[in-house]
Amino acid sequence: MAGMEGINFIQDLAIVLLAAGLAGALCKRLGLSVVVGYLFAGMVIGPFTPPFSLVLDVGRIETLSQVGLVFLMFAIGLGLSLTKLRQMGMSTLIATGLGAFFVLNLTQLLGLALGWTSLQSLFIAAMFMVSSSAVIAKIIADLNLSHERPGQLALAITVLEDVVAVMMLAILGSQASGVSSGTEDLGGLLASLSAFVVVLVMVGLFFVPRILRRLEAKADPELQTIIIAGVLLLMALLAVKAGYSLALGAFLLGAIVAEMPQRRGVERAFVGMRDIFSSVFFVAIGMMIDVRLMWDVWPWIIGLGLFTLVVRAVATSAALALIGTPSRQARRAGLALTPLGEFTFVIAQLGVGAKVLPAPYYPIAVGVSLLTVLVAPILNRHADVVLRAFDALEPSFVRRGLTAYQEWLHQLGGVQGGQWWQLSKSRLLQIALEMLFVTGLLIFSERIFRTLQESGLVTGLAPGTLKLLFWSTMALLVLVPLVAIWRNISTLGLIFAEQASRHTRLPGRVVETALKVLCGLGLAYWLSRIVPTDTISRWAWLVIALVLGVVLAIFSRRLIYWHSEWQSSLSGVFNSQTTTEQPNSPPSWVDTSGDWNINVQECALPERVACAGSTLAELGVRSRYGCSIVEINRHGTTLIAPEPSQVLYAGDRLLLLGTAEQIAAAREALMAVTPPGENPSFDEARLESVRVPTGAHHGKSLATLQITRQTGVLVVGHDRGGQRHINPPAQQVLLEGDHLLVLGSPAQIRAFKRWLVREEPARDGPLAGAIAPAGS
Repeated sequence: MAGMEGINFIQDLAIVLLAAGLAGALCKRLGLSVVVGYLFAGMVIGPFTPPFSLVLDVGRIETLSQVGLVFLMFAIGLGLSLTKLRQMGMSTLIATGLGAFFVLNLTQLLGLALGWTSLQSLFIAAMFMVSSSAVIAKIIADLNLSHERPGQLALAITVLEDVVAVMMLAILGSQASGVSSGTEDLGGLLASLSAFVVVLVMVGLFFVPRILRRLEAKADPELQTIIIAGVLLLMALLAVKAGYSLALGAFLLGAIVAEMPQRRGVERAFVGMRDIFSSVFFVAIGMMIDVRLMWDVWPWIIGLGLFTLVVRAVATSAALALIGTPSRQARRAGLALTPLGEFTFVIAQLGVGAKVLPAPYYPIAVGVSLLTVLVAPILNRHADVVLRAFDALEPSFVRRGLTAYQEWLHQLGGVQGGQWWQLSKSRLLQIALEMLFVTGLLIFSERIFRTLQESGLVTGLAPGTLKLLFWSTMALLVLVPLVAIWRNISTLGLIFAEQASRHTRLPGRVVETALKVLCGLGLAYWLSRIVPTDTISRWAWLVIALVLGVVLAIFSRRLIYWHSEWQSSLSGVFNSQTTTEQPNSPPSWVDTSGDWNINVQECALPERVACAGSTLAELGVRSRYGCSIVEINRHGTTLIAPEPSQVLYAGDRLLLLGTAEQIAAAREALMAVTPPGENPSFDEARLESVRVPTGAHHGKSLATLQITRQTGVLVVGHDRGGQRHINPPAQQVLLEGDHLLVLGSPAQIRAFKRWLVREEPARDGPLAGAIAPAGS
């Protein structure tokens, strides 16, 4: 009997995969997403479409689809690393969050009118929050918008909306499985979720790189794949145990692995499993769709589809306008963000499975998603007509108010460049992350304690003794970040005191003391809210407090050292793409130096190194630090006794000769790196088409304007009335209405736009002297 069940399962899996492959191939030929094909295959072979109900055990396929969800979320995380999120910029992050907030509130208003419960409104709003990145990328490519600012904004936001979807899955899973029936405690839930994410990411960033390095040293790809798959399922399980969706743990592990140098190997190893299991996942979703119900709910599909198209366009364009994007560009990007994506199906499946949403809402969600996917390309092809209609409907007072707001926002943009912000922002970020880490440890400490009790590892200890030992250990764990938080607060106090003494009449000492007192009171209140004081007696807490005081008094320097080591380990992960130093043996000629006692050391220049592009003569290593660069190894080619005119690049391996002190001083100077925003990488550079306005540059040639020298951007294309030229010649004259295709970092492109509207030539830009193309 058991053997027959196994054969039936193999039969069902074969039918699912074959149906997915055939339907996916058909949809690709029609220019549709393969996901549409998977859903259609599920509807055909599912139990609601007789006589084609070919799958015998739907429950097993649905269980297998959960594995598919894990691999799908892991793949999404691999494509969206923590560094990539940071490089997208705070304004894009804020716009994505604001757009989701607007969709949530507008959907809740609709829910009040239609009689939905608050939890139902939350689920339906989550379905409408997330767009389809695959469909949007295809629309932008088809309409040639990838070099336009609206297209770039749409692509960035649709990627970040995947993060919103994962967070919403975690929140909705917690809400649906708990006793809460709405969003009354949504703030507390978001705080605990953020704390859990920070704890999981920090622990993952500490352990996963070490695991991957050991596996890489073994040179066994099969072993690496097996162990990473086990860690993946374990992370998903931890998220479920914490009360969240398994998608959260899988996504976070993907984002962590994306920071590792071994990322490409992991992607190659998992691509096959991802494709197989994700297809099973979407087919299982299609099998849950009752086609007969779709005929009954078609008015809902059309009504909610139109609501979604309007609300998503309005919400995302308003969010972009609020961060300073010009109104027309914001609306154009909003139109591109209208199609719903795969997460809509996942959230609908969760809501129906948890009995929060009635069964008909599942085909409604699928129908609305398919409707937006079909209508969005048509809307975007006729975007000019739609945008003119928006302009006509917009009241004049709204237009004037928005223009005034964006001008004020532009003037305010210089505030973040102030000295106090540059000195304080890293400290504020460290405080926030460390507070979330401590919050996560303490919030989930009782679940950790219960798991420890149930594991059977501590059966020999009395319950009271076990509690005392557990909470003492937990207190020691949180002591290190607490010390770091206070040290950062003290540093901020000094910074603010200095700024206050410069710009106000307040004494610096008063400002510093007041800040420390306020922050101390805030920390005390925060700890009183998150420490579970009722778990053990007050006397036990007093004993723990005394022990912590003694530890702090005796081992304070050691605690600071441990925290520095922890920070260094985490920072090393984000710099993992940089070239790491490998201690090689000294060259053979050192052995022939006799009694000269020559000291040589190798120094590998990391990515974003500040000295990249400078010659040895400009750096003056020998005159400044007393040591010499005697060899340069560049991609396996060794340059012996390099000329003073030799230029250094990131990735070069330098052989330094001198005393230990001289080499240490030179190494520190050579290894200095520029902040992420100051030295653009290939990932940060972008193409953008910019219109030439009326001004001082009208009627002048590219050779006369010297655009690269003035602003740093590279002119790679010229468009006049639809006639386009790649790499225009130096004699090309610019006229009003021309479009220039320029390449540069976001800061350089903003500088170029400001330069275009100036009445007089600007001073040399940040890349003055850079090599320009002919005519730029």
